[in-house]
Amino acid sequence: MIFKNMKLDSNFWIFFTPSTFHIYPNYLNKNKLKQIIHLAQFLLIHFIIYIMNVNDSRGNRSSYAIPKTISQSIYNYLKDSIINNSLKANQRLNEKEIARLFEVSTTPVREAVLRLSAEGFVTIDSHRETVVKEISYEELKDIFQVLGQLDSLATCLAADNLSPEDLKDLENLTREMEKNCYLDSTEKYVALNLEIHKKIWKHIPNKVLRSTLHYVHNQMLRYSYAHLNALKKPDVLKTSMREHKDMITALKSRNKKKLKNMMFEHWNSRLQPSSYEEGIREYLTSQRKGGAQRKSEEKTREKGGVSAKPDTPETMD
Repeated sequence: MIFKNMKLDSNFWIFFTPSTFHIYPNYLNKNKLKQIIHLAQFLLIHFIIYIMNVNDSRGNRSSYAIPKTISQSIYNYLKDSIINNSLKANQRLNEKEIARLFEVSTTPVREAVLRLSAEGFVTIDSHRETVVKEISYEELKDIFQVLGQLDSLATCLAADNLSPEDLKDLENLTREMEKNCYLDSTEKYVALNLEIHKKIWKHIPNKVLRSTLHYVHNQMLRYSYAHLNALKKPDVLKTSMREHKDMITALKSRNKKKLKNMMFEHWNSRLQPSSYEEGIREYLTSQRKGGAQRKSEEKTREKGGVSAKPDTPETMD
């Protein structure tokens, strides 16, 4: 099959599991059937993405862009798998296995891997082996420091371009966010949080600042699960919710001085010893232990020791 478990967003998956050939007419040979199935899958994917592009739940155009190349599709697949933790830190990516999954040569896979390496999602060693890059609290601190500076400027610049309708939408999203300010709905809370920030950033008049901000924030997406773990610590959710409500109030009054200080503090306060830091470090420690275990298992497999599970597209191991 071409795509397996292709994730369009956090609530939408497509599973392609073609049945055995005997259910089809006998006059079609297997190769012909395979071509037909692949073409049908390709058309179905693009049709669904097109339909989802037409209107989202709020009547606005969604952002599910159709990949222009197979390399872009592979890049999206791997990047999403790293962000949603399907591919874990220090996990090796087998380019030949990925190529088999997408039924392509290794060339577009290599292009996707090199792009991920340039963006800091994977590392490539001297033996041309690719592994998912390990995340660290020190790197996250660096990201927060940069985001604090960028977002404080960006939000102030965007404030002048927000229409009454935009502010109303932000208020509605904030209310929806507050409804999900509970430990059992943190994923929904984080998704709404990101939607609010992106809606504000869309109105930044400085294109360089906007693209830079998105690039840096993209780096933080690798810490999504660590962030979710931190939100479950005492008072972290409440503090986050209070900060967002204050931000909306400042945006409505166009109070740029308050916005600048508020957004800077919003990111940099997380650098101080707190429950948030505890949650981040706790998650990263568990990831390092898991990464060490995976490395040990790979060495055992390479030496012909205890047999491991066969390679699968889901693990890319």
